[in-house]
Amino acid sequence: MPESPDPMDSVDALLRSRADRGIFRSFAAARQRGRLECSFVWLRERPIRLIFDPRRDTLEFRDLLPNLAANAPLYKDLRGFLSGLSVETLPSHRRIDSRRAKVQSRNRKGSVSVSVHSLDRDWDYAVGKALKLVNEIFLGFLRGPYYEYMVENFQEPQD
Repeated sequence: MPESPDPMDSVDALLRSRADRGIFRSFAAARQRGRLECSFVWLRERPIRLIFDPRRDTLEFRDLLPNLAANAPLYKDLRGFLSGLSVETLPSHRRIDSRRAKVQSRNRKGSVSVSVHSLDRDWDYAVGKALKLVNEIFLGFLRGPYYEYMVENFQEPQD
C-alpha cells in the first residue's frame, strides 16, 4: 500500500500552485510548531494569514476581518452566512459539503478568524473551498450592506 502524502506537503503544494499561477502576490510559507503558516496578498492589499494545523485538520484564516465587535450586526450576519454555506439549494460550486468540511468563525478581541475543518482529509477539496469561501466573503457578503466596513478597514475606494 503506497504511503499517503504528508498533509503539510499537500497543502503547501496546493497553495504554492496558486501563487505560481499569479493568484497570490508575495506568497511566503514556513513550518513552525507543527503547522504551516502562510502569508500572501490576495483580494486586498492587506496580507492574509493562513495557518494549516494538520493535527486538527484545519485551515484557519487568522484575523481575516479586523475591528469587528462580537456583538456587531455584521458579525451576527457573517455567522449566519457561514452556516448557510452547506444548504443543498446552493449551487455545488458555492456549497460546502457538510460531510466533508465544517466552517467556523471566531472573534477574539474584535478580530475575526474563519476556519475550514476538513472531515475527510481531502486537501484539494478543503483548500479549494477555503479559498472560495474567503472570495465569497470579500466579493459577495461584504459588498452589499457592509461596504462602509470595507472602506474603513480595507481601503476600498469610496464611490
